[in-house]
Parts: sequence; structure tokens; C-alpha cells
Amino acid sequence: MNEGLLDFLRKSEVKRLPEDKRKLYEFITEAENALADKATTVDEFFSLVLADSPVNSAMARFGLPYLEIVMKLMEIEEELHVRIQQRAQRVKWIDFSPNADSRSGGEGQKQLFLFIH
Repeated sequence: MNEGLLDFLRKSEVKRLPEDKRKLYEFITEAENALADKATTVDEFFSLVLADSPVNSAMARFGLPYLEIVMKLMEIEEELHVRIQQRAQRVKWIDFSPNADSRSGGEGQKQLFLFIH
């Protein structure tokens, strides 16, 4: 499946999470992304994560113990994975090119529609 579509579905499903789960997930993923932006190699990224752990920052921010943060994050990631896979299976691409009229911008132009429910 198209990586852009999967990214869209992930963002959509994150927005649908209950507020407490969404805030925790977004906090940690934004912190990880910030570290990834600083790093130039995979090894450097892992060094940054060890030095400035997003989970440790989340512990201070949300007042939860380390294990609870990790377990909640794993639960959220599994929930997102299942929901994204379910939605991805319902995606329908419909090719309307044969039905396009001359006003649609010329012959030979493809008209595809994506339906997600």
C-alpha cells in the first residue's frame, strides 16, 4: 500500500484516540522525531535516545512510572496498528477514466478516486 496513504491513516487514527492516549503518544513521537532530526546516523539517534529518553521526559510530564509509560505506549501502538490495517483493507480505488468527458482536461488523463470508510 502507498506509504503516503498509510501515513494519512496513521495520523487520522491518532486523532481518534482518547485524549489521554493521544497526548502521551504525540508527546513521545514528537520527542523521538526531534531526536531523529538532530541525528545524522542511526547510531547517533540511539545515543541521543539513551541520553535524552522520551520515556523519561514523559514520566516527568505525565507523572507516571517508567513501566506504565512503556506499557501504555505499546498498547497504543498495537491499537493503532490494528485500526490502520482494518481501514487499509476497506480502502477502495475507483478508476473513472473511462467515464471522463472532454471537459475534464483532455483525453488520456486518469481520474482516480479514493474512498476510505
